[in-house]
Amino acid sequence: MSDLTRASLRSRRVLIGVAFFLCTVCVGLLALEGITRAVLDRNGLHYGIEMWKYAKLVKQRSANPLMSHEHAPNREATLMGVSVKTGSQGLRDRDYSQARADGQHRILVLGDSLTFGWGVPVERTYPKVLERLLNAGRPSESPTYEVVNAGVGNYNTVQEVAYFKERGVRYKPDEVVLGFYINDAEPVPAPEEGWLRRSSYLYVLVRSGWDSFQRSFGTKENYADYYNALYTETNPGWRACREALEELIAISRQEGIRLRIVLLPELHFPNGSYPFADIHRLVSGIGQRQGVPTLDLQNAFAGHEPKSLWVTPGDAHPNEKAQEIIAKEIYRMISAERSTVTITSGPAHVRSGE
Repeated sequence: MSDLTRASLRSRRVLIGVAFFLCTVCVGLLALEGITRAVLDRNGLHYGIEMWKYAKLVKQRSANPLMSHEHAPNREATLMGVSVKTGSQGLRDRDYSQARADGQHRILVLGDSLTFGWGVPVERTYPKVLERLLNAGRPSESPTYEVVNAGVGNYNTVQEVAYFKERGVRYKPDEVVLGFYINDAEPVPAPEEGWLRRSSYLYVLVRSGWDSFQRSFGTKENYADYYNALYTETNPGWRACREALEELIAISRQEGIRLRIVLLPELHFPNGSYPFADIHRLVSGIGQRQGVPTLDLQNAFAGHEPKSLWVTPGDAHPNEKAQEIIAKEIYRMISAERSTVTITSGPAHVRSGE
C-alpha cells in the first residue's frame, strides 16, 4: 500500500470520527431538548421557560415600534399552571364596547406583568378584585364600575403610554390607573430573533441559568444595583420613562380623565429597608408636582413573610394574596376621594376647590 493510499485512509477515518462525534453531540442535544420539554412542560413553574412560552404563544410583534410587542387576539396558553386567554381586543379580560351604557364608570389599568397577573387566575388579578370591591361598596345611586385590565407582561412606561394613546383612549375611560414598577426605566425591548431563541427550551434554560449564575457570583451586577442605576439622569431609559409619564399626565388632563399612579413594590423586602425607596420618591415627586394622586405601596405588605406573597418560591411576582392587598389599597384610595370627587358615568368631575 502506498503512502498516498495510507494517508487517504487516515483522512477518511478522521472525517468519519468527526462526523460520528458531531452526530453523537446532535443526538445528545436533541435528547436533552426532549427531556427538558417533557420535564418543564409537566412542571410548568420555571420562570424563564414560562415567560418564553408567554412571548411565543400569547404575544405578537406590534406595528407600533414604541410598543414593540403586544398581546395577540384570541390566544390561549397555560403559564405558571394558570390559564391565560386573550379576547378579540387582546386583553387578558373580557371584551369591552366603546359605547358605554348609561350608569357605567370605566377605569383603565395600565401596567406590566404585575398588572397582567402573572401566575394568577384572571379573576384574582388586582384590577378584577378592585372591580368587585368598587361595585360591592358603591352607594346605590352611584354608577356601576368597569375596571379594564390592559396589563401586558414586559411593558415599561413608554410602552404603556404608547398603548394608551393608540388603543386605551378608545375605551373612553373616566379614570386611568398606572401601575408603576422599578424596571419601567428600562429601554423598550427589541423583539428577539434567531431560531434557537424562538424554538429551544434547552437554550432558554441554559441562558436563564447562566444569567442567575453571573448575578449570584458577582460577575454581573446584582438586581438592586441594576435597577437603581436605571434612574440616573444620564440614562436615556429614565428620560424616556419620565417624558412618557408627563405625556400621560398631559393627555389625561386634556381628555378629562382622572389619573392615578400606583407604585408597585419589589416583594423581596416587605419588612426591611427597601433598596428602591429612592426610585419611588422620584416617581412620587413627579406625581406630587403635577397634582396626580400617587399611591406608594412599599409599606403595604409589612408583616408578611416575603415568600407568602410570591407566585412561586423562585418568582416574586405578586400572588393572589398580594394581588388582593394591592386591590384593597387602591380601593381605599378611591373610597377616600369619594368625599371630594363626584363619580359620574362620564369624565370624572372634580368638585370646586380640589
